[in-house]
Amino acid sequence: MRYNKLEDKNKYLLELSNELVSQSSSIQIKKGEFLYKKFEKTKGLFYIQTGLVALTDLSPNGNESLFRVFTDQYFIGHRTFIENSTYHANAMALTNTHVLKLPYHSLEDLQEKAPDLVIHLLKVLSFDLRVSEERFNDLTGKRVLSRIIDSLIFLKENKPDYQWTRREIGEFCGAKTETVTRAFTKLEQLDLVNKDGRDIQIPDLEKLLAYKVEVDLEG
Repeated sequence: MRYNKLEDKNKYLLELSNELVSQSSSIQIKKGEFLYKKFEKTKGLFYIQTGLVALTDLSPNGNESLFRVFTDQYFIGHRTFIENSTYHANAMALTNTHVLKLPYHSLEDLQEKAPDLVIHLLKVLSFDLRVSEERFNDLTGKRVLSRIIDSLIFLKENKPDYQWTRREIGEFCGAKTETVTRAFTKLEQLDLVNKDGRDIQIPDLEKLLAYKVEVDLEG
């Protein structure tokens, strides 16, 4: 099996070969539908071809909590696939999404048929772990901006007509209101968000997601 790597700064993304795409099962998920739910047994190895998928869970107080937002060329559910365990969160489509289920049934099957993909997934897991540790260690640093962007995208896609306040967005992603305000000021200066009164708008979702990738890779 062969695949095409993207530029180095996006090395945790992957463009699948046409051969592998043709061997995979195509899944269409409508906005608001789930690819999988928490506690379900692993369903396979998934790859997002186009769309947006949010990984969410309920906090102990019953509020919805957002872990991450995934977009094109991301694998999702790969950790549970490798563990052969149950999902730790819900994967919900924020837009109409096209997902591929790759033709591998277990980690052993993947190792035998596509060892280079196993190596790539290990790099993805290592990157995810690094980002998670740095976010935990630096809640007011650069990567809080990534959480704010994820939360803004999720909330706007989930309830586009609701005027989310900076306090609500901060509570959702664990950031102080003043931190959210500074983040939006920066995003406005970069023309990545617009304000219309109290409403915050995203003029170009792809540009905002590309900037989030840069933020994740800083440091």
